[in-house]
Amino acid sequence: MPRTVATTTTDPEHARAACGEVFFPHRMTVLHDRRDFAMSLDAIDLGPVAAGVLSYGGEVLIETGELATAYEVNVALDGVLRTRSGSVDVCASTHTAAVYRPDGASRLHGWADGGRLFGLKVERRALEAHLAVLLDRPVRGPVALAPTIDLAAPEGRRWWSLVAALAGLASDPRGFATDPRVMRPLLDAVVGGLLHTVGHPEREALARTPTAVGPRSVRRAVEAVAACPEHPWTVAELAAAAGVSARGLQDGFRRHHGTSPMAHVREVRLRRAHDELREHGGGVAAVAARWGFTHLGRFARAHREAFGEAPAVTARRAGTAGTDTADRAPRIDR
Repeated sequence: MPRTVATTTTDPEHARAACGEVFFPHRMTVLHDRRDFAMSLDAIDLGPVAAGVLSYGGEVLIETGELATAYEVNVALDGVLRTRSGSVDVCASTHTAAVYRPDGASRLHGWADGGRLFGLKVERRALEAHLAVLLDRPVRGPVALAPTIDLAAPEGRRWWSLVAALAGLASDPRGFATDPRVMRPLLDAVVGGLLHTVGHPEREALARTPTAVGPRSVRRAVEAVAACPEHPWTVAELAAAAGVSARGLQDGFRRHHGTSPMAHVREVRLRRAHDELREHGGGVAAVAARWGFTHLGRFARAHREAFGEAPAVTARRAGTAGTDTADRAPRIDR
């Protein structure tokens, strides 16, 4: 079950335990006056993936054993974070993410005046299973991810925008973190995006054009979405419904529909939300949330582009039509 974590403490032991519960057990050495120690953590733990922002009020040293069960990506949101994964040293910053593999110990050292760190943990089984789906063959053993991601490069920027959306849900008061229609596709995109962004031995295989998928297979996926648009579809599930590989389905959608599978899912849900507003009116925010749209402004913009008017106008027209019908209804004398 997804859970959010919001912790602020001046107790180093409490800080170590809280951070270790979301990410990894570790040893923490406070390198400044312990009386000035402070830590805060805002995170979301979704089982296979955890993400959050960790802040320290002064210089600390964090050391783990072999991560064993998960991969980790860290980005220093302030200054520079000196890190080591296995035998590789990396200086993480806002432009460079440090990547840690499960087959090595890690060490983080920062910041003289305090600072913030974004952390993303992806369970081994989730990342390796996702890679197996993309390759359409088994993956055995840890994936040898490169130690850094260039967040200033176009691919890095695109992936970072996905991860930032995931981290933002940690403090979302509307509770989208518990909505599988939002979280399952987002997790799928974050893990898949990581595999397409960071260097690793299978990256070249992922870049190759997959076996061509015909329109009939794509149509099976389209029909599956039409039959159950409220389902929390992922690309892997749609590919299974179509009887093709995930990469093949993505390529097939691009060639035959000029879009992606998940963009098609959003289009279908947008149409259903529009139909609901047109037929029944109601609150725009509630209808958007019911169909899995987490950002009301983006929903309104997409609705306006697709249907030529703001969703509030569509909803008002439904309410007016209902009133007009009631006004015109014949009276029945009793």
